[in-house]
Amino acid sequence: MNTAQLLPHLMKLGEHLKAAQEHYTTLKTTGKPFNAEIIAAFVQMKMSGWDPKVGGRALLDDDTRSAAARFIGGIVVNAAM
Repeated sequence: MNTAQLLPHLMKLGEHLKAAQEHYTTLKTTGKPFNAEIIAAFVQMKMSGWDPKVGGRALLDDDTRSAAARFIGGIVVNAAM
């Protein structure tokens, strides 16, 4: 696999990370409860229509999408502590 083909998809993951951080900030400032799972659910919802492919092959299945969302949620919450 040509790693350069992954770059646009990694940038998109960065956009999801930014959206997660913004969601975290909104939840925190409004006093709503949050944890990594809540942030991950938000990210997974945002990622639902995203179907990245390399060479015509899908990069995300349901389990991988869930793991990526959980990874982003964990980063956001852990970085805030």
